[in-house]
Amino acid sequence: MNDPIRDVVFISHATPEDNEFVKWLGARLIGLGYNVWADVFELKGGSPFWRNIEEAIRERAIKVIYVASTSSVDPSRTGVRDELSAAAGVGKSLNDPAFIIPVRLDKVDFNNFPIQVIQLNAIDFSAGWGSKLSELVDTLEVAAVPVDHSKVDEHMRFWKERTTRDTPTVEDRAELLLTNLLPIDELPGRVNFFNFGGPNTEIRTALDATGVPYYRFGRLVISFASMAEIQSLLLPQYTVSIDKSVELERFLDGPKGNETSPLRQEAKNILNHLLRRHVERYLMSRGLKAYEASRGIAFYFPVGMIADEKVRYVTPDGRTTWKAITGRSEKLGVYWHLSMLVNIDLGPPAFVRFKPYVCFSEDGQTPIGEPKRMIALRRRFCRSWWNRHWRQLQQAFIAFLSSGKAEIVVNLDGPEQLMLRGALFELQGVRRLVGDVELDDDPEEPDESTDDFAGDDAISGLDDDEGDLI
Repeated sequence: MNDPIRDVVFISHATPEDNEFVKWLGARLIGLGYNVWADVFELKGGSPFWRNIEEAIRERAIKVIYVASTSSVDPSRTGVRDELSAAAGVGKSLNDPAFIIPVRLDKVDFNNFPIQVIQLNAIDFSAGWGSKLSELVDTLEVAAVPVDHSKVDEHMRFWKERTTRDTPTVEDRAELLLTNLLPIDELPGRVNFFNFGGPNTEIRTALDATGVPYYRFGRLVISFASMAEIQSLLLPQYTVSIDKSVELERFLDGPKGNETSPLRQEAKNILNHLLRRHVERYLMSRGLKAYEASRGIAFYFPVGMIADEKVRYVTPDGRTTWKAITGRSEKLGVYWHLSMLVNIDLGPPAFVRFKPYVCFSEDGQTPIGEPKRMIALRRRFCRSWWNRHWRQLQQAFIAFLSSGKAEIVVNLDGPEQLMLRGALFELQGVRRLVGDVELDDDPEEPDESTDDFAGDDAISGLDDDEGDLI
């Protein structure tokens, strides 16, 4: 007798508290060709549900997605715990330590995760569902979870029949899911360790003056830059000499024996720091300016940097359009500026994540220095900037960076380079959910609110972290 085919992505969650997320996630994964099973789809009437669940996990599941939420981590949720126990056993029998994929739905404490998943890396959906879908799909792709587009109609009909009557309409046409992730196509191949010649107390001042990204590791200096480049930028009384140059993969493996080198996690953090600093410096080389935002250093377009303050770009369906990246609010008496926060996700796969932000100035050049006023302006001015508008700004920003080229090359002050793709990472669904995520790229400029503004608490529901997109 042949073993059953494992092709099911099983979603374990708390019912009914987390049903809406599971309906959204299940529909998205089905649209991408995955065979999804969750009790919101199949458990109806007098179904012998435990037998069905056990069969799905033990005989059909290739991966189990565990939705970690305040509800599902409750020890009293015995059904969820039973599902995890079964999944943990299957993972061991398959010799697959990543059989269970935890996704964090809300701000539940990681320390409260059930014992079966507490050691696993969770994908954090708590800040926005759309922005993490691509990471989950990447995980499924790396695990070689099968995709069958020929069965999408069948699976989607099954989903529609077994979910609530107010689910989104499904159209028989493809849907493009656009992320705010820029793929890193090529990481630098080597990293250098330098000895610094000069007083130890002056290392930071001397190296900061060069503008070259670096990281201090004890007396050593770690950088992608060449020795000649750093030395040419140092004052004459300081010198650097090469201690060693190692391959990047070797660097990330951590020290061998008595070798002086960062431990694996520290090495990853150092790589993240250096790459982020190089990308930030690249943004400044393109004319953007830096300011200290509440969530880190953001990089904004000053007025006058771009002709007529608009970036032209080509939409996924081939149309040329534009987007304003700065502007003037006469009503508020300020200029607004598109800006970006930079984050690095080393994956695999590796991405640069540009987080859209908006800052304000009175002269078109220098951001307002009062944090409370900046937040109040952002909440008022951006209150109608929904997902569509942020997505258009994101596309315009990447078009500006790439200048229409397929690759963005970031100089690392030596023979090494960082190669970024010239377009945002996209997912292609073979069916479209109407009213969920719209990909319409006609320019949509914001309308200023006519409501009186009574302070920071006057408008609720708008976070200071807008711009997670798909």
